[in-house]
Amino acid sequence: MTGMALQFINQRSGYSKPRQLLWNDLCLTSFPQQLDPESTKLMHRWFFDISDVLFPPQFCSKFDMVKSIWVNCVLADEASSYVDFFERKPGISSKALYHISKAYGLVNLKLSGPESVSDNAIAAVVTLAIYQQIHQQHSTGLIHLNGLYRMIQLRGGIARLMKENRALALKPLRLDVELALQNGSPLFRSDAVPVNAVSGDSRTTKEQPRSTAPWFSHIMLDVLNFASLLNGREREGRTKLDPLNYTETLLSLLYRLIDVAPLGQPRSMSGGLYDDVAHLAMLAFMTTLLPEYGRDRSSYLLLSNRLESTIQDFHVTSADTPDSGLSLLLWTLFISGVSVLKREDHWWLSFFILETCERLDLYDWPAVRRQLCEFPWVYTLHDVPGRYLWEDAQRRSPEIA
Repeated sequence: MTGMALQFINQRSGYSKPRQLLWNDLCLTSFPQQLDPESTKLMHRWFFDISDVLFPPQFCSKFDMVKSIWVNCVLADEASSYVDFFERKPGISSKALYHISKAYGLVNLKLSGPESVSDNAIAAVVTLAIYQQIHQQHSTGLIHLNGLYRMIQLRGGIARLMKENRALALKPLRLDVELALQNGSPLFRSDAVPVNAVSGDSRTTKEQPRSTAPWFSHIMLDVLNFASLLNGREREGRTKLDPLNYTETLLSLLYRLIDVAPLGQPRSMSGGLYDDVAHLAMLAFMTTLLPEYGRDRSSYLLLSNRLESTIQDFHVTSADTPDSGLSLLLWTLFISGVSVLKREDHWWLSFFILETCERLDLYDWPAVRRQLCEFPWVYTLHDVPGRYLWEDAQRRSPEIA
């Protein structure tokens, strides 16, 4: 997916030197339409780079994109191939418009034919939806997702598609949770989605935040265990996760979190502000593990707006909050600042961080980090931006004072 891949790869923070292509990696790959040499080179580059982005090599074993059923659908289908000519510029060029119009025409033909709910048809519509996500056209992406939902229902439901083509079935589910974070509610019911979390070693002994809600401790413990599992893979050299199992775990946790309180509905947490801020912070944490089809996590405006409002309300009431509440507030500030809240748009983050650290007697980064690691915190993803957030707050302290 030429342009989409380049946007996805080049705009991903922390992207490092690309993997060297070998002569026989993709030299025998054929495409459904003729590609010029530059497009062919970019397509080949994508197959390797995108696997590292979707399935982080720190945590996941190597995923053979070339042999995956999903890629086979894309390579075999002309409509998908047309959609692959995405531009990485903010605007849409005449070349991209030409190819996307061709793609729509071919998809319409496919949907009106005898293979209207085939793997290739589903893959083509998924690709169109991804295209709209990249270009921040979320309402159009939602229309495509609604179409996908109906196609999958005609196919026998998402559970059947998971049995027949797991790699393909995970794509519309991935789109569903991303759009749910943007628009408020998922299309697929969580109890009908056959995804399961990878089992951790369940040895996490960190103190659980206080809450009266029955759902809270179960989900927080599972998110903590998953973070611990990822840290173990990266730091301790344990056997890495199967890439599709990694994706399933993300989806499982996200569907459970969204099901507790969909963002598009009024908030009515039984534990009040405490549970509300913890729930939103866990969603923000999960976005840092979620592969991004769009440009960055700033597209999660609904989540960021809810977080900003809830954090400020929680901060106002924190004068009488015990240390456990302050610890939760500190983690929420940091995990929000490294995910969906941008420092330049939320100047108050630095003030709240400094004030909360002072109340917890935390005056250097190692002490702050130890406190943050009591909550879901993935070292390789969060340490560097977290430290930058701390140092930025320190630099701004004279202005704040």
